Amino acid sequence: MVELNDRYRGSIVGLAVGDALGHPTEFISSVAGIKQRFGEKGITDFAGGGMHPPGTFTDDTQMTICVARALCLDGTKDLDTLMTTLGQEFVAWSRHPSNDRAPGGTCMTGCRNFKSGAAWRDAGVKGSKGCGAAMRAAPIGLYAFDDDDKILELAAAQSVLTHSHPTGIASSVAAAAPVAWLCRGNGPDGIIAFTRALVERVDAELLISLGAEEDAAHSIGNKEQLALLDRLEACLDEETDDVCSLLGGAWIGEEAVATALWCFIKAKGDFTESIQRGATSSGDSDSIACIAGSFSGALHGHSGLISPLRDRVERHDDLVLLADQLYQARQQGDRDSLPKRLDFFGIDGGGRQAPANTQVNVSVNDETMDDDGDETGSDSGDDDPHPAGADFLDADNDNDNDNDDDNDNVEV
Repeated sequence: MVELNDRYRGSIVGLAVGDALGHPTEFISSVAGIKQRFGEKGITDFAGGGMHPPGTFTDDTQMTICVARALCLDGTKDLDTLMTTLGQEFVAWSRHPSNDRAPGGTCMTGCRNFKSGAAWRDAGVKGSKGCGAAMRAAPIGLYAFDDDDKILELAAAQSVLTHSHPTGIASSVAAAAPVAWLCRGNGPDGIIAFTRALVERVDAELLISLGAEEDAAHSIGNKEQLALLDRLEACLDEETDDVCSLLGGAWIGEEAVATALWCFIKAKGDFTESIQRGATSSGDSDSIACIAGSFSGALHGHSGLISPLRDRVERHDDLVLLADQLYQARQQGDRDSLPKRLDFFGIDGGGRQAPANTQVNVSVNDETMDDDGDETGSDSGDDDPHPAGADFLDADNDNDNDNDDDNDNVEV
C-alpha cells in the first residue's frame, strides 16, 4: 500500500523528471528527428537542453512549484487570498534569473498583467487555451484529492491568472483530476470517467464567475476538453510511436491532458514508459511527459519510481521537501513559512507584494533547434507565441531594487 505522503512526493518528483526528460525534445518537431539525435528508442536519459545541463526541468515544473508553495502558505484561506498569493509567486518566478527555459507567452503575459495591478480574475489572456494552466495543476489534485468541489474550484481559479479561455480552465481541472483519482488509491481503470465527471462540472456559470467571456462560456465551456477525452478513449487500442499523431501536438490544454493520459494508460501506469512516450513526441514533449509523470508518480509514490533518473533531476531533495510541506499543510493547515531552501524564486527575501510597473525579465536563448534546423514551438491554436518574446516585456525599466540586478539586460 502506497502511503499518501509518498504519493505527494512521487507526483511532484515524477512530473519534474518527465519535464526534464522532455526538455531537449520540446522543439524537435518530429519523432524521426528525436530518434536521429537520441537513438532508435527515442530519448531515454537526461540530455542537455540549450544552455542547461542534463536533468534541468523547465517552466512547467517551475510554475508547479509556485502552485505548491501558494497552497502550503494559504491553501485554507479564502479564494481571493490564495489566488493573490499565487499571483505573487508567479510574478517572482517571472522575474527570477532561472526563468530562462522558454516560458510560454501566455503565462508571461498573465504575470505581466498581475504585476501591473490587474486583479487575479482579470490577469489571464481570454483568448488563450495553451497548456500552461494544465501543466502546473498537479499540486491541486494532491492537496484536494478527496474533495471534488475543492479540486474544481482551485484548478479552475488558478488557470485564470494566465489562461482565461474556457477550455484552458477546463484543461486545468482535467489535469488535476487524475492525480486526485490516483491519490485515492485507484489505478488507471476509471481514470477517464472520473476526469470527465469533473470536467462536466466546468459549466458556464463557473466560467463567467471567473471572468471568461459569456459567449465563449456558453458555446465552448467544457465541450472541447470533453471532445478530446472522447478521442482519447477511441484511440486507446491504437499503437503509435508518436501520441501527437493521434491527439494533437499538446500545445493547447485539452490536447496536453489527453496525450498525457494516453501515455499513462498505454504504459499501464509504468513510470519510465509513460514519460518516455511523452518525451519522444512531435509536440509539446516536456509538458506531455510532465503531466504523465505527475500521474505515474501519484500512482506509485516516490519509493515506487524505479528509475535511475529519479534522484538525478534538478533539486530532487528540495522537490521532496516541498511535497512534504504540501502534505503537512493538507494535514495540519497553512504553513507560517517555508524552509529557506524552498524559496526557489527569491520571493521570501523580496516581500510578497506584487510590484507594479517593473520589467518582466525573460530569455529566449533556450530554444532547441528542430531536426530541420528551424526554431519552432509556436502554441498551435493559441494567440501568443511559445516561447515568450520581446513583446511580452514591459516598455519601461525602472531598475527596481529587488535583487535581480544581474537579469536587467534581457536577450530576446
